[in-house]
Amino acid sequence: MVKKQKSRTYTLEYIEKIFRVIPITFILILSMVSIFVAFIILESKQKRDIDLLQQKELLNNQFYKKEKLANFSNIVKNAVNEELSSVNKVLQEHTYKVIGSLNNGFSNLENDNTIKFLEKYEYENNIKIVLFKKSNLEVLYGDDKVDYLSKLIFGKKNKTYKDIVLQYIYSQGRYNLQEWKNNLTGVLKLSFFDILEKKDGTYYVGAFSRDENIRLITRSIIIDEIDKLNKSNDYNIWFYDLLTKSTYNFENENLYAHVPTLLSKKSNSYKYKVLKHFDENEEMNKDFLNRTLYNSKYKFAISIDYNKNFNLNTTKIKQKYHSFFKTVTIYILIFTLVIIIASLLFSRFTKKILDRYNNELEDKTKSLTHWKNRFELAIIASNDGLWDIDFETNKIYFSNKWLEISGYKRGEIVSFSDWFNLIYKDDKNDVELLFEQIFAGKQNDFMCEYRLKTKNDGFKWILARGRLFIDKDTGHKRMLMMSMDIDKDKRLKKELLDVELLVEDGKIVLFKLFNDENLSVKYISNAIKNYGYSKKLFENREMNFLDLIYKEDINIIKVAMNAALSQNLEDFTFVCRALNASNEIRWISCRTLVLKDHSGNVVNFYGYINDITKIKLSEQDLKIKVEEELSKNREKDRILIQQSKLAAMGEMLGNIAHQWRQPLNNVSLFLQFIKDNYKNGHLKENPNEAMVNKYFDKSFTQIQYMSQTIDDFRNFYKPSKQKEYFSIKSAISSSLEIIKAQLKVEDIELILEIEDKEFLGFENELKQSLLNIFSNAQDAIKQKREKEKFDAFIKIETQLNKDFLEIFIKNNGGKIDEETISRIFEPYFTTKFESQGTGIGLYMTKSIIETNMHGTITVKNIENDSVSFKIKLPLNMEKIR
Repeated sequence: MVKKQKSRTYTLEYIEKIFRVIPITFILILSMVSIFVAFIILESKQKRDIDLLQQKELLNNQFYKKEKLANFSNIVKNAVNEELSSVNKVLQEHTYKVIGSLNNGFSNLENDNTIKFLEKYEYENNIKIVLFKKSNLEVLYGDDKVDYLSKLIFGKKNKTYKDIVLQYIYSQGRYNLQEWKNNLTGVLKLSFFDILEKKDGTYYVGAFSRDENIRLITRSIIIDEIDKLNKSNDYNIWFYDLLTKSTYNFENENLYAHVPTLLSKKSNSYKYKVLKHFDENEEMNKDFLNRTLYNSKYKFAISIDYNKNFNLNTTKIKQKYHSFFKTVTIYILIFTLVIIIASLLFSRFTKKILDRYNNELEDKTKSLTHWKNRFELAIIASNDGLWDIDFETNKIYFSNKWLEISGYKRGEIVSFSDWFNLIYKDDKNDVELLFEQIFAGKQNDFMCEYRLKTKNDGFKWILARGRLFIDKDTGHKRMLMMSMDIDKDKRLKKELLDVELLVEDGKIVLFKLFNDENLSVKYISNAIKNYGYSKKLFENREMNFLDLIYKEDINIIKVAMNAALSQNLEDFTFVCRALNASNEIRWISCRTLVLKDHSGNVVNFYGYINDITKIKLSEQDLKIKVEEELSKNREKDRILIQQSKLAAMGEMLGNIAHQWRQPLNNVSLFLQFIKDNYKNGHLKENPNEAMVNKYFDKSFTQIQYMSQTIDDFRNFYKPSKQKEYFSIKSAISSSLEIIKAQLKVEDIELILEIEDKEFLGFENELKQSLLNIFSNAQDAIKQKREKEKFDAFIKIETQLNKDFLEIFIKNNGGKIDEETISRIFEPYFTTKFESQGTGIGLYMTKSIIETNMHGTITVKNIENDSVSFKIKLPLNMEKIR
């Protein structure tokens, strides 16, 4: 017989013990589990946020590079098109001018007058003209241009290909603008043709440009645009020509550089990888697509390079989750302690606690109702965009504010899928994951930052918050959402972070000081380590700002600061010496802002320190180098002067030969006459002393003239030792007297319009300068006469203009091209052959006019294929030392 086990009785003390121990044990276990779960969740979220930040930063960086590079490419393309458009416009103008002239002045085009007119027009306007008849494809003028087109297009220039070219031209009809190019060489020729109707048939008239090279034009425009580019703090653009193996702006200095020289440095940076790749290959590498453009046709590569590195700062995220984990842990422990205390009192104050809890619940309900009403008012007054999603009908509704943020109009987005397609592709997964968790019942609230494609501004950062509502009876699901435009904040935070990173460890030291006696430091950037100090020394008040300064220069700072305070200035600057941690002297430059509180009291000084030691130390070296260069330049000038004198002496001998040739011929004739009379016996039979004296006097006169010529040339090249008053008219006439005989022989007309004036200066130096200009004018006329006949002249005129005397020397020996005229006064620059000139005549002329005479000399092209030199001399030379 089995005995029944007696049921255990529980005393109040035991029950009390159970109620005291079991809840405490359960609460402690639950708190430990909660802490562990919180750690796992927060660690997962931290990793996810870091991954998301990495993806965002990487995408932003790549998108920014491609956008900058694409903008630059568009600028270059537009500039090339504008260049070609300007050439086309000029061709149209010349074509219509020729058609107008032929239409009005020539009844018959098939004659020599038409050819002469077109030749003259081509020469005067530097343009190529073609005239051909449509009916028989006869080229009346410009056959060589048609040959050129035939060879350019077909590689041959026989009649068959020429006819094809002409047939193509007239087949295009009126206003025929064409581009003729060779894709292999890059040569481009532009033409514009129009119709000229005559009684004897239809003619086509066209104008051709000079050969244009699209590759060289594009290259030149790329270089110009790089020079114009305003460099930012984080990128630059550089250019590589694969054919010439040269780069431009590779080292951010707007200079050319040879590729072998650059590659010899053996760098592993991105730009060197691009350079090495294109040095070995003439095709694009897909790894460079985001930062490099390559034109395989012209063999050009354009690349964008960044001064900053992709540096992801995850410290804030880690600090955020670490702080949050500590907060959660503290809350769990506090909550555990409270529950334990409550459980100990539970057995004795159960009813009291329940009553209190009930009262608190009622109070919380009232509070929640109150806050709910306030929240509804806040939503109405907020600046957020509201929207509502009905998941049963897949319809979506947006408020006016949301439409304003995104730029869309009502009715353009009508379904949930329409909205979802606007989300940036890399953000879609996160948004989709949140919706899956909400639909799975894991959470009810939606909160996410993502990029939304707007209608006009690309993608914009949006902060969306919402909650899912489910009808208890029907299960109908709807979600109410609020969207906030955070695009500016996102971009601003990124820019501020970049500035903070750039300054914190840079070479410029930022500081913020208190307005006290020792200028104690409130903040100083980490760049102070360049001076051997740490931030903590200043933050812990172990050092102040004046401890950095060289003792003898402390007064410089105080004087500058007191002057700024007394004059109520907003900032002040100073340069002084500082001591680094090794007690070495460093020169620094500081600019400091004066910060005031609302009462107008100066509370802080905010500024930066810039190390200028190298500049200071190099000043003495620079002075020494300047003195050395000045000495070298003086020696060069001495050599140039000597060479100028030798060249002048050579010209002088030529002029003397011209001056003596006629007198010597006369003396020779006189002597021959006397000799013939003596041999014939006329002097023996009829001695005529008067006749002999007559021819003797004539010969003596010629010899005196030759002696005077020697004196004139010797005085002309004798340097003036001091300033003297002399006649401008006399000086010009004396200079012309030397080359007058040559000018007469060469049939060059002299035109003088001289207003005489007494002038204080160096007469012989001025005459030498004038003679150099006359000689250059004479040479220019000779060169032009080798090509054509014309009435040559040299015109000299003077004008008095207040305190200045102006001398104009004009000649019609032809205009000077733009490249030559900009260098005409440079030493050793000459357009003549080496045996015909030294290139120092006009250089010495400029040196004499500007240095000895304190004047100016300029040259410019004028009308009628002429050139004008202008010498401007001050009349009050006594005041000039």
